[in-house]
Amino acid sequence: MNTMHSAHRRGQRFHSGAQRLRTLWLAGALLGGLGLQAHAEIYNVNVSSDAPQDPATTTKCAAQGDTTHCSLRAAIMFGNNRSGSHTINFVGVTSITVVNGGLPQLRAPYTINGNRVTINGNGRSCFDLTDSGTAALGHADGATGSKIFNLNIGNCNGNGISANGHNYTFSGNYIGVNATGAVAMPNTGDGISLSASRVYPDTSSGFLSNLYSQFPVQPVDASAVNAFQSQLATTLASLQPVFVNGNVISGNGGDGIEIFSQNLAAVFVSGNMIGTDLTGNIAIANGGNGVNLTGTTFGNMIGPGNVISGNNGNGINDASGAVFLPNFIMGNRIGLSAANQAVHVGNALSGIYVDSRPDTSGTSFNPSFTAAVIGPANLISDNKGANNNAFPDVGADYAGVMITGASNGVKVLYNTIGLAEFPTGTPINSAAFGNKGDGIIVTTTGNAITGNTVSANARHGITVRGSSTNSTTITKNLVGISAKFANATTLGNGVDGIHIETAASTTVGGPGASDRNVVVANKRNGIKLYNGGGDTSGWANLFQRNRVYGNAKTLAGVDIDLEHSPNAADFDHGEFPPNYANRDQNTPQICTGTELSGPCVGAAAPSNTGANTLARWTITSHGPANFRMEFYSINAAATTAATSMVFLGEQLITTDGTGRPASSGACSGARCTATLPPVSNGRRIVMTATDITPLTNVPSGSGWQGQLKCFLGNNGIILSACNANNTSEYSNVVAIAGGDVLFANGYDF
Repeated sequence: MNTMHSAHRRGQRFHSGAQRLRTLWLAGALLGGLGLQAHAEIYNVNVSSDAPQDPATTTKCAAQGDTTHCSLRAAIMFGNNRSGSHTINFVGVTSITVVNGGLPQLRAPYTINGNRVTINGNGRSCFDLTDSGTAALGHADGATGSKIFNLNIGNCNGNGISANGHNYTFSGNYIGVNATGAVAMPNTGDGISLSASRVYPDTSSGFLSNLYSQFPVQPVDASAVNAFQSQLATTLASLQPVFVNGNVISGNGGDGIEIFSQNLAAVFVSGNMIGTDLTGNIAIANGGNGVNLTGTTFGNMIGPGNVISGNNGNGINDASGAVFLPNFIMGNRIGLSAANQAVHVGNALSGIYVDSRPDTSGTSFNPSFTAAVIGPANLISDNKGANNNAFPDVGADYAGVMITGASNGVKVLYNTIGLAEFPTGTPINSAAFGNKGDGIIVTTTGNAITGNTVSANARHGITVRGSSTNSTTITKNLVGISAKFANATTLGNGVDGIHIETAASTTVGGPGASDRNVVVANKRNGIKLYNGGGDTSGWANLFQRNRVYGNAKTLAGVDIDLEHSPNAADFDHGEFPPNYANRDQNTPQICTGTELSGPCVGAAAPSNTGANTLARWTITSHGPANFRMEFYSINAAATTAATSMVFLGEQLITTDGTGRPASSGACSGARCTATLPPVSNGRRIVMTATDITPLTNVPSGSGWQGQLKCFLGNNGIILSACNANNTSEYSNVVAIAGGDVLFANGYDF
C-alpha cells in the first residue's frame, strides 16, 4: 500500500521536460495546421484507371498516359509531394480497380469524399495512412488528421484501411462489402486497423490524474450516453482522438476494427454495423473479432449505436492489457440484430471478452483503478459460444461478457445480458435468443457487476470461478427476471442464477437497501456455491439483503446452495467441515412451537404482538464468533415456491465456545428472539446466518479463526482486516399464525 501510494504521489508531479515536449508538439500541430490551410489543394478524380502520376507534370494531378485526367493513384502521389492538406473528390467515377500494385501510402493529410465509389483492391493493398512524412512540406506528422468518407473498399490484400497516427476520421464507408452494403467483398485482413508510432508527449501519473479528474460523470442509463461520449471526446482532445462512425465493416478476413498501441488512445467507434449487412439484420461475418483492442491502447469508447454481431470471434475483444485510463463500451447491440428482428446474428464466441487491468507502474499510474467500463445500455444476447450444459458444474469459457486472463478493475454496469424482445415489447422468444453460454463469467480478482439484467442465458446467469478469484462485487442486478416484464416467469437462466465455483470473498448484495440483487426464476439454484477448498478457496462469500426466491423452476435445486447436499437444502447438521463452500456455514432454525428437544422447546411460533412480529430461533455453529442474522418474509411454504420476498431486518449476536448463541440481550438458553416489523398473517418467515467474525491478514490466536486470514481486496490490495463473511443457506420456513395468502401474479421485487 505505502509503495503504491508513494509511486502515485511521485507520478503526480509533472516533469518539466515532458511539459515542454507536449507544448512543442501541440504548437507544431497548430502551426502546421495553419500552414496546411493556406496551401490546401483539391484533386478531382475523374477517371477510373489506376494510372500513376505523370512524372513530367509537376503542377497538377495528371494520370500518366492521360494527363487531362486525375486518377486516385495520381492524386495520392501528387499530394504526397505538395505542401498543405488536400481534398480528393470523385467526379463521374463509380469504381476503381487497383492493378498497378498497392495504392501509394498516404503521407500527407487528405480529406477523401468517396461519393459511394467502389475501390476494388483486386488482391492488392489499399489505403495505408502513416504518421510520418516530409517535414519540409509541412507533413512531419504524415497523414495525421486525414478523413475518409463514403467509400466502398473491398478485395484488398490486407486491411481495408490501415491508419498509423492520430486525429483520423472514417465515416460512412462500406469496408468488406460492396456498394449495396449487402454482399461480401472481403479484404483479407482487418476492415480498419488503427495504430500509432509517435509517443504521446506526456503520459505521466500526474498528467493522467489531471486528465481523469476532468472525465464526465459515469452514466447509468442510455439517456446520458451520447452526452458522455461528447464530453469525453472534448476532455481527451489533447490525445488527438480518432473517430470511426457510421460505417459498415463486415466480411473481412480479420477483425472488423483493430485498435492497438500504447501510443493510440481516444478512438471513438459509434453507429457502425460490424459483422452484418447495412440493415444490421443479416450476418456478414468478419473472420476475427468485431472490435479488437490490444497493445495497451487506452481511453477508447466503443459506442453508442454500434451493432456488433455475426463475427466469427468475439463481438468485442478487449485484450488491451495494462492501460493508463479505462476503455469504455456503452450503448451497443452485441449479438442481436439492429431492429429486433427475430433472426440469429450472434457472434460465434463471447459477446465481450476482457483481459485488461489498470497500469499500476510508478510512472503512468492509472488514477481510476479501472481497466474497462462495460455499460450502460449494452444489449448483449444470442452470442453462440458453447455452453457445456451437459456438465453445468464444470467451467465453460464463453459468455455474454467474459472477464478473464489478468483482468482487474473491470466494471459491468447497467446492461441487459441475455434478454431479447421479439417482437418488441414482449420477451416471449428470449429463451431462443439468450447467450448460449453463461451471461457473465469472471475468473479474476477485483471486478464489479452492478445494475444489470442477466436473464434467459442458456447456462448460468453470473459465474465467478477459480481458486485465485477474489473480491468480486455483485450488486443491484436482476438475475432471471426483468423489470420491464415483471409478470414473466420464464426468463430464468438455464441452470443457476449466480454460480460461484472455488472463488472466495465474493460480495453479493450489501448493507444498503439498493445493493440487493433479485435472483428469481432460474432453472436450478438461485445462488450456488461449489467446490470449496478449506481455508484456501471457496469461502468468505457474503450474501446480504438479496431477494433470492422462486428458483428451481425445472431442475432440482434450492434458492441458496452450499454444496454439502448438492442442489438440496442443508438442514441443521451441527457440523463445521471446512472443505465445503463457505466452510459449510450451518443454517439457523426458526422455532415452530412444536419442538420436543433442544433450545426451541417451549418457544412459540412467530407471532404478531401489536406493532411487531416476534420470531424465536437458534443455531448450532462454531465459536466464539460473531453473526449477523437476516430475516425475510415470503408468501409460500418454501422459498422456491414464493413469488414475493421482503427483507425484514437483521440481528447481531455472538456464539460461545459451543457454537450456540451466547446469553446476552435478546438471547438466553441458546435461543434468541428477533423483534421484526409486522408481518401479515399467513405470510412466512425465513432467515440466513452470516459469520462476521473479524479476521486479520495474519492468522493468529487459537480456535477456528486462528487458521484464517483476509483475502485480497479490490485491485489486489491485501486488506489489513476483514470479516469471515460466510453466509448460510436459508433456514426452515415458518408461518405466522393465520391463513395462507394468495400468490401474486408474477414476481414482486
